[in-house]
Amino acid sequence: MVVRRLQSSDAESCQRVRRRALADVPQFVGPLAEQEALCDLAELKMRMDAYEAEGVFPFGCFLGEQCAGVAALSRKLNPKYSHKVFFWGLYILPEFRGQSIGRSLMEHRIAFARSLPGVRFATLQVTTTNQPARVLHQRFGFVSCGIEPSALCLNGQFCDFELMQLAL
Repeated sequence: MVVRRLQSSDAESCQRVRRRALADVPQFVGPLAEQEALCDLAELKMRMDAYEAEGVFPFGCFLGEQCAGVAALSRKLNPKYSHKVFFWGLYILPEFRGQSIGRSLMEHRIAFARSLPGVRFATLQVTTTNQPARVLHQRFGFVSCGIEPSALCLNGQFCDFELMQLAL
């Protein structure tokens, strides 16, 4: 198992995982991950080439040549907000679940966030019905900061978000 930052050369693998996530659990897929799933491959490669300059850092977990899961973090460039990063887009392909891939992606994101100068907190939002993700984040020390009711509307169904934070 190898976890590493994704480059534009990984766009096809990344998009394959994002599309599976969107088909499997659309209520858990945020806007940037959804854009990655829906854009054409050439556009995704261009986006990924620009990500670092925009403060976006995607990661993938590979078993051999197969990308089994992805996750990302973003850091706003505005100095008022650059003390924190936002974790998003964690998804493990169903056939690879139960192999500690989520744990490995979390460990790498946390270590990477700690390596960024001035970063003091990691934040995230998770759909309150996504119990496996909530438990994973709590295991890493994320604590609830509150609930945003009806934060997402998908096909007329509203979902609440739990806002979570980890002191780094």
